[in-house]
Amino acid sequence: MSKNQRVVVTGIGVILPNAFSVDKFWSHLVNGESQIDYLKRFPTEDFPIKASAEINNFNFKDFLPGLDPKLSKNYNTETLALMSAMELARKDAGLEKNTVEPSKVGFIDSSSRSALSWWEHAWKKYHEEKDASPFDRYAVLTSMSSNPTNLTAINNNIQGFVTTVSAACVGGHHAVSLCYQAIRKGRAEIMYAGGHEFPLVKPLMMMYSDPQSRVMSIEKDNPKKAMKPYDKNRDGFILGEGAIVLCMESYEHAVKRGARIYSEILGTLSYNEADHAMRMDLTGKKAANGLNQLLKISKKNINEIDYICGHGTATRNNDYAETKAMEVFYDTIPKRKWAPVGSIKPIFGHTFGAAGIINIAATSLMIKNQIICPTINLENVDPDCDHDHVAEGSRKTEIDFAISLAFAIGSQSSFVSLGKVD
Repeated sequence: MSKNQRVVVTGIGVILPNAFSVDKFWSHLVNGESQIDYLKRFPTEDFPIKASAEINNFNFKDFLPGLDPKLSKNYNTETLALMSAMELARKDAGLEKNTVEPSKVGFIDSSSRSALSWWEHAWKKYHEEKDASPFDRYAVLTSMSSNPTNLTAINNNIQGFVTTVSAACVGGHHAVSLCYQAIRKGRAEIMYAGGHEFPLVKPLMMMYSDPQSRVMSIEKDNPKKAMKPYDKNRDGFILGEGAIVLCMESYEHAVKRGARIYSEILGTLSYNEADHAMRMDLTGKKAANGLNQLLKISKKNINEIDYICGHGTATRNNDYAETKAMEVFYDTIPKRKWAPVGSIKPIFGHTFGAAGIINIAATSLMIKNQIICPTINLENVDPDCDHDHVAEGSRKTEIDFAISLAFAIGSQSSFVSLGKVD
């Protein structure tokens, strides 16, 4: 075995709004079909936020028919969604349970606020109905942030490194990075990188819609147009929910078993800007420095970048900071020669801990299909963000090398580079 193994993505499993398969996930992305609609999870008459990307027709039995009802009755929705996404990713990769030595398989999952919906439900039931039944001995399975990961690992007999990371919007990238290092150093043959988030609870949404610092869109007439990244009329982001899992493995292992390969992970870089607690460095210098470091890690140069999947939250600070980073990064290179920077968040909303995984899955599919997905709803480009965002619709082109960006509260930044495998 060589010192450093190549790492590839061979499976994608999604449980997202109106997307319970790779094909449907890709169809929504490439056709620019937003899954954001009116918020139905709770009444909004007295609430400023009117839209969300909700999962309303998920039945875990469609994906986990063999799951013992005695077990499933004690699992919450996010656990069952994550389990289902894992099942889909494994099958998409062409793997069966236990075909790989269980100790050489691991699972790293990301969620910023796992179990929040359960806590809201349980606490409301206790206070309003004086019903303490949610706090029985099985509550430990539904209330802990790590248990969706652990229960999914148990269901798949995964006996390697299993853990949950919580790092807000960069957590998905952190999960991929940990999986990448485990395979690269030969500690695992197969690693699953996952992300799940179910943030559509009123208390959480109140925080992001606070009038003094609102970052969520209050669009009420056309929910599908609510998120407008890089647009001068942007109004903030919309929250989405769901679960997603990537199957990652060594290139040699994938080739040996004849697996279909979506993309190769060429490098990862995560760091803390140690700057502002609530936003990115607005000079762009720190992100540009990180991108230059990533190029060195990936053994690529700036002219080889074909696409950048931006964080693209449709907030002023994010959009502006991303563009400033590009200006510093590309320096004297004319804008017409910059790689396009797009955002896929208007399709499934902002999913916090799952967002980075969704970006990487989408970018992998763009590389596999040689099509860049559009940044939808971009009609009036902000003069401060005036460069190529693929606003005209999907673009058939060569994509050999792409980068996924993620930024988070707490001054966190993370980048993942991906390449085409011939």
